[in-house]
Amino acid sequence: MFALISTDEAECSINLKCDPEYAIELREEYEEIQPGYHMNKKHWNTVHCKGSIQEKLVVSLIDHSYDLVLKNIPKSHKKYI
Repeated sequence: MFALISTDEAECSINLKCDPEYAIELREEYEEIQPGYHMNKKHWNTVHCKGSIQEKLVVSLIDHSYDLVLKNIPKSHKKYI
């Protein structure tokens, strides 16, 4: 799992896996990025979609999350992805 998306229309957010050091940097720079809600706060961020974070950054964070998860999948299972 690399992402959890809120289905609550009033509070759009997405939980994304993140390198722990990068996660801290993002939280310090962006108010809308906080420790992962109901997740391991060291490895997950919650990105609140309030419109102030550029779409390019959100896409980059999704890709980063996917890459982290893919990196840990055994080679024998990657042929199914």
